[in-house]
Amino acid sequence: MATEEPPTKKAKTEEAEAEAPKEESESAKEEPAKDPEPPFEEQDAPEAKGAKVKEAAKFYTEDTTMNVMLSSLNMLMPLTDGGLQYLLAGCRSSIGLKSGRYMFEVKVLECMQPVEDPASKARVPQPRTQVKVGVATAEASLFLGDSVESVCFDSEGVLTYDKKSKGLVGEKFSTGDVVTVVLNLDSESPNANTISLFKNGKRASKPQALPEALHGKPLFPAITFKNATLFHNFGPDPMVALPFKCNMVNEVLKKDVLVKDPPAEPKDGKYDVLFPVVMPDEGGFDWLDQFLRENPQYTEISSRALLNWCEKSGINRPKGYTPLARSSNDAPDMGMGIAALDDLSVRRVLDSVAPIQKRHYVVMEVRGNLLKEERATSLERWKDFRRVATVLIGEPPKDFQVASREKILKQKQETSNMNFKTKQHAAKQKWLLQKKQKQLEKEKAAAAKKKTFEAKLAEHEKAKKEAAEKGEPEPDAPVQEPEEEKEEEEEPDPMDEEPPTVELTEEEQKAFFYKSQVLDMSTSTLNTSFLKFSLPEKGDGFDEVKFSWSQKGEAETYLKDWVKDKKIHSRIEEIQPGDAFSKKWGAWQKVVAGMKTKLAAYVQAERKKVTDAEAKAAKKKAYEAAKKKAEEEGKQPPAEEIEEDDDDDVEMKVDLESIDVFSVEDIMDAGGGEPLFSKFGAEDWMLLGLRVELHLLSHAFVQDASDTDRSAVPIEHLGFYYQKYFKKNLSASAFGLKSMEELLALVKDTIIVYQGGPLKLIESMLPDEMETYNAFVMLTEECRRVRIRKIALGDQSAKLKCGQPGMPLATGALAGPAPTASAQQHAAAAALAKAAQAQKLPMWQGHQPVMPRLVPQMPGLTSGIRPLMPQIQRPFQTWAARGW
Repeated sequence: MATEEPPTKKAKTEEAEAEAPKEESESAKEEPAKDPEPPFEEQDAPEAKGAKVKEAAKFYTEDTTMNVMLSSLNMLMPLTDGGLQYLLAGCRSSIGLKSGRYMFEVKVLECMQPVEDPASKARVPQPRTQVKVGVATAEASLFLGDSVESVCFDSEGVLTYDKKSKGLVGEKFSTGDVVTVVLNLDSESPNANTISLFKNGKRASKPQALPEALHGKPLFPAITFKNATLFHNFGPDPMVALPFKCNMVNEVLKKDVLVKDPPAEPKDGKYDVLFPVVMPDEGGFDWLDQFLRENPQYTEISSRALLNWCEKSGINRPKGYTPLARSSNDAPDMGMGIAALDDLSVRRVLDSVAPIQKRHYVVMEVRGNLLKEERATSLERWKDFRRVATVLIGEPPKDFQVASREKILKQKQETSNMNFKTKQHAAKQKWLLQKKQKQLEKEKAAAAKKKTFEAKLAEHEKAKKEAAEKGEPEPDAPVQEPEEEKEEEEEPDPMDEEPPTVELTEEEQKAFFYKSQVLDMSTSTLNTSFLKFSLPEKGDGFDEVKFSWSQKGEAETYLKDWVKDKKIHSRIEEIQPGDAFSKKWGAWQKVVAGMKTKLAAYVQAERKKVTDAEAKAAKKKAYEAAKKKAEEEGKQPPAEEIEEDDDDDVEMKVDLESIDVFSVEDIMDAGGGEPLFSKFGAEDWMLLGLRVELHLLSHAFVQDASDTDRSAVPIEHLGFYYQKYFKKNLSASAFGLKSMEELLALVKDTIIVYQGGPLKLIESMLPDEMETYNAFVMLTEECRRVRIRKIALGDQSAKLKCGQPGMPLATGALAGPAPTASAQQHAAAAALAKAAQAQKLPMWQGHQPVMPRLVPQMPGLTSGIRPLMPQIQRPFQTWAARGW
């Protein structure tokens, strides 16, 4: 038995039901009226009145991709070998519809299953077979749905426009199905500006509204497909009748259509193939884009075009397709993870197919078109074409310069806008954070005040209770203080301002070319190729050589000057150490091994001397103790064993610090058997090696480069050449420094840095042919002493920070003593500093180069110093001249 609702609840329910219709009516008034959907069915087409177009719709070769094979039987077949099975094929018909309602048909004859790389499944869109049918403008690409200029249905029943799927709007179709596309541009029809899909004569989708961007434009029937053989039918008779009568494209009236003129046949039967000859990064690809816009009948053949093709085919490239993900414009690495695409097998297939198709081409190879051998190889493939070399070198035309500056300004404005918006967003976030913090502080203060008042109330209640028990009067109740509203000036909300307008600098206004984010050629490829760059000649096999930007003589001069300038700034990628260097480098390795052996022997001998002295002292101490004990006991003391010193083993100990390093004849024995390098720490061994290595590199580079324009090593390429010759990296940070110039300053007694034109170059101040490497050891020892004295005087900047943090600078027997100053050295350095200050002598400023004084003859230095090169004046030379 149902329970009856309470009277109050029943009344509320009735009121709610009474108000519901009112709310619905009000909401209905507020909502804008939606456009009615197009009627589901079309009406029969009226009898056509007026002149019809005589030309039948067809696919011209220039309006198809290179992998489409056309047939006179209205069949379309794609090439599927060498990687082409992963690329979409596209074609656009010759008749564009402006008004009226017309249809065309496509039958799927075959779905192919070509062999594919197993790795391609994760990279290539599925399913493997794809068919897209739709319409496109004359300016659209041949790939339906990839821009605002086309719209299409695909074989999965999805409507695509501007690279975006509009969802599943139709039925799937496959092998054996006949699909019909109905384009309704009849302004008097309720289905005006719609496109519909039919499958085997039955409607497969409702009429779909055309995007606004396509309204009022001639729309050409188009097909995009992959791994499928198709049959297309433009009429006059349909293969499958529709539920209503509709005229086909070949029955179109002249007033409803735009017919594309057929491509002009070359007079001599030879189509053009252009070879643009451009300097790297000097507007070549910008010129090509402009040329293709003005001459759409030309097809670009380049690695750049192939990469764009892969992108439009939906292939997933791990690095993406952004400009910065490309190594270069001329030869970008594919990086698809699919062998046939990555090894450019697909490019070789296209190179074979292109010459048999009747169309005009542009072979855009920046490097290849500048090399005579590459041009000759390429020309062999195009014997049946009119081969034209278009030289684009020098100052471009004014309109090209203007377009380049517009691109520069656009890029600059976009960068400025992005930076401005980033700062604006950061400022707004900061303002919101500060506002939130102030609100939290305010709420916290209010909560604390409330808590304090509640505590006072609790105390009052307690006092009130106690007073009542004692019969005393009730205490006054606490009064809550009113909240004082402080008027704080809040920082205004940062407004969304428009980014500032940028302008070109004076230098940018003079620029001829837009510098892309991506180089036309990679640095290594350019450095190994530019010396062979040359201009094309008619004798190379060209039918014509056109100099579009400058005259032939001007272009030749421009190229010559460009190569000369490039030689100064570029590296010699292919340079290899010569035999002379290898021989000297091997000799130095033996010298180092000998020095280490000598140092180890010296350290071991010194340790033995210390051990023997300690044993002798212990023996003498034991004898003295035995003697004392015997005397206390009244016994005969034991006989003392007298050890005779071997005069041959006694060597005079010398003070290494007091020896003039440049007077030492044998670095292995500076005196008393001590080598000159006995006190080297890890940093000294590193600097010794650096001196020798840079000396050898400086001389070897001149011999191995064998180029009068490259007579010395540029500092900016020093690390590259160092790695080439010594198979290891040269890093200033390994010495605790920030720049290569700071590192070279440590060995300025051996290596000079000078300005050679726009670059800083290095050169050894010691001759190439030397009997020994003693001079380098002497220089290293002298610098070690200078460093010790500087540190003793309190110059902490003289300390070297070689090696890894937390690791000792020197370890093992080869390390030598740590670079510290003795008390005598401190005293000597202080006295020297005082005397220098009194006589205004330079205080240990390192080795200053002077002209043209020669270095005193060193042992092992048999040949003269290079004339007119800055030489080394040692500090002791100036002291001797002044009586020190």
